Amino acid sequence: MLEKILDERLVRRRGMTYGSFGDDLKRGGEELLSLQSLVPVASRTQSTRSCQANNEIDFDVVHEENEGEMVDAEEVAPPSENGEVQTVKAGGGLKSWITDFMNLLKAFIGLNFMYISFAMSKAGLVRGVVGITVIAWLTYISCIMLVKVKNALPKEVRAANKHLTYGDVARITSGPRAELVVNGALILTQFGYCTGYLIFLAHTTHDMVQSSWPNWGFVLVPLPLLVLIAQLRSVRSLGPFSAFANLSLLVGFVAVVVYISMNFEFQPTSPPISAFPIFFGQVTAALEGIGLVLPVEASMSDPKYFDRVLALALSCLTFVLMTVGVLGFVTFGEDTKSIILMNMQGSGIITGIKIVLCLGILFTYPLQLVPVVQSLEGWVAGGPPIAAHVIAHEIGQAGIEIDQEIEREQEEAEDEENMAAVANPDEDPIPTEHTGRRTLFANQWYQVLCRFLVVMATALVAMFAGKSFGLFQSLIGSLGAAFLAYTGPAYLHWHMFRNEMGPLGKLRDFFIFVIGIVGSVVGTTVTLMEMFRADDGGASAP
Repeated sequence: MLEKILDERLVRRRGMTYGSFGDDLKRGGEELLSLQSLVPVASRTQSTRSCQANNEIDFDVVHEENEGEMVDAEEVAPPSENGEVQTVKAGGGLKSWITDFMNLLKAFIGLNFMYISFAMSKAGLVRGVVGITVIAWLTYISCIMLVKVKNALPKEVRAANKHLTYGDVARITSGPRAELVVNGALILTQFGYCTGYLIFLAHTTHDMVQSSWPNWGFVLVPLPLLVLIAQLRSVRSLGPFSAFANLSLLVGFVAVVVYISMNFEFQPTSPPISAFPIFFGQVTAALEGIGLVLPVEASMSDPKYFDRVLALALSCLTFVLMTVGVLGFVTFGEDTKSIILMNMQGSGIITGIKIVLCLGILFTYPLQLVPVVQSLEGWVAGGPPIAAHVIAHEIGQAGIEIDQEIEREQEEAEDEENMAAVANPDEDPIPTEHTGRRTLFANQWYQVLCRFLVVMATALVAMFAGKSFGLFQSLIGSLGAAFLAYTGPAYLHWHMFRNEMGPLGKLRDFFIFVIGIVGSVVGTTVTLMEMFRADDGGASAP
């Protein structure tokens, strides 16, 4: 009976749209939960239970399933026509390691190095270095826990589709409410990052032209172009924009390091401990990439090495952030701006670099907007207000590459259905979302309207809440990213393994869960107080 349900609900993914796949996955997850006795916890390996009993997170054993299930360094393909689970031998070697490393690094890359110096100015030199290290460690542990929960699901669920998302795992593990909360937080943070992009563009443009016009006025400048780009229908058509954004980030990073090195001074300040929650929110936002961890891990050539590749990627990112943060903070001291570019003046080259970065951010905006737009369009079309199967997007190409793969599969399925319809004209065609000729831009009235409204909503928030880019990033980090990065994984891990963990394992999950909750509440409160103080005329970094 279990195999029949999985075959009917999960395996037949070809020809499905985003919404139809998400609905089928949810229904399959509910039926799996009701039939959980058919897949008992005891079916997990003895090595996994031993690891959990010792309260350790040993990722290698997660991929060592019972004999006849999953084999190390193998990728599970969709079941064949006779229902057998197929495995495809994965590649290996240095090239695979580099590819997997870059994919994971792109999941965390973003504008984080632009505001990390401002974050350091809210913590101080010693507290800042220790804080970045601890938050990076918590991020690593939480990512490992989330992947471990996914790999503890029945193998049929994982075999049905390798694109299981954070929200999918939350639903199958803990029910529909968990999925609703996770996907809601993902959409909130994506909306916040889009708004942050507009604030970044407005502040940087205002700084370049030295206008008497207020900062919020510059939010209006890119809106016509953003409304147009947001109408691009296909995620695949946004690929070149993401590649250009990656290049612009690299140029910006090199420019920041060179400028600080040439103008280095040692003048750090000692901020009050009361400002530390702002640092927590900013660094959490800087290191938040957990929404892409599951899809990226599933696409790896050797998933059993995920923990090592993740450790390397996070170590490199932490080193970069710490280097830029410390150098920028000790050089500019209490004058450190919320965007480090605004501390860089006096050169036509610097102005050119700012223009390149602004263009990169401008054309990356639609990528971050994809989950928000998909959710609103689905709601208007009669679906739930928060979409299922949400794939987060970062400024790097990790999220867009996953969506591009799904789009290709959908289009191949549509082509097959069209050919079948031509061959069998008497049969009723199977309706799909993208019937007819594919267009470059959205061509349904509700799609055009939804995209316009989302762009205008981000602009309004940027105008009213964007006096400080750094404070707004801290708000998004505390309000949404802290839950996604710490609270969610700790809860799901506890929910999945609570009957098998020892006291230390439960204490670890509880500790990370509490950090997420307390950090979110305190960070949001302190950041909002600072934002209101800045609006009332108090001192605040621009």
